[in-house]
Amino acid sequence: MNKIIALNSGSSFHINSLTKGIFSKELYKTPYLKELCKNDVKDADILWVSCTSPVDLLIEKKKIFIDYLQDGKTLVVTGRNDPHLWLKGIEEIGLPFNFWWWLDKNEQIDVLKDDENAKIFNYIDFKDMLWHFHNGYKKLPNSSSAIKYKYDDKISIFQEASYMGGKLILSSLDPLFHHGSFFMPNATKLAIAMIKYLKDLK
Repeated sequence: MNKIIALNSGSSFHINSLTKGIFSKELYKTPYLKELCKNDVKDADILWVSCTSPVDLLIEKKKIFIDYLQDGKTLVVTGRNDPHLWLKGIEEIGLPFNFWWWLDKNEQIDVLKDDENAKIFNYIDFKDMLWHFHNGYKKLPNSSSAIKYKYDDKISIFQEASYMGGKLILSSLDPLFHHGSFFMPNATKLAIAMIKYLKDLK
């Protein structure tokens, strides 16, 4: 099984998500982002840039992430991390959205299942991945998209792609933020499913 590192910014939601409950047992390491160095990640198979990390620190540490990918490993980037500012070729697309759509019986979430065979669906149902999203990303070459924007097939909400010699998993969903903030039950379902998915990922 893969060894997974998830970055801890020191925020309350990262501490709650990464150091308590199931995640404290399943994660290999949770290094402090501000002090991150290449040696911290060299013996892990997967590096998860946890949701809503300080973007200035991600920019500062971007060489670590690029080198990690170029070593043939897997980088996971989930919501509200602005990867277009520190990874090449990533295009974030601003999308209008009602973050509390389920409170209005006439509203629906503006996403659809994309690739029926996407690996994440072996661990979670599509309906359990839905709460809201933070924009979307243009689909990368050589990618498999699990969720797409309803009105544009070229925009993905969750995709897995060959990238810079490694693998990039990119999503505008933010499960660790909501799990660690103690709201959005579906976010917890996805966070747990992602741990299982990443442990098995080849």
